[in-house]
Amino acid sequence: MNSCVPFLFQESDYHIPVLSMKECAKHNHRNNAWIIIQKQVYSLQKDDEELLTFFKDYYGQDVSFYVKKIMNNKEIILLLEKLKSRKIGKILH
Repeated sequence: MNSCVPFLFQESDYHIPVLSMKECAKHNHRNNAWIIIQKQVYSLQKDDEELLTFFKDYYGQDVSFYVKKIMNNKEIILLLEKLKSRKIGKILH
């Protein structure tokens, strides 16, 4: 039974760090770009030119409004799928 406990929390949000907006704002350069979508923090990879270019004016910021404004639901789902492996934390406020 004890060996099952870590597995139960492996896929949950339990182990995801809570970050502050102030901390995210520090990641506002191409070399260390973070973005926030619906209170989830994502790190953009240096080799992903498409995402870095798309969010170039929004590094270190909440891009939820920007994404909703220019993308339809299908495009948002595809974007979140791309970012799924880049989730590094969440904003609590």
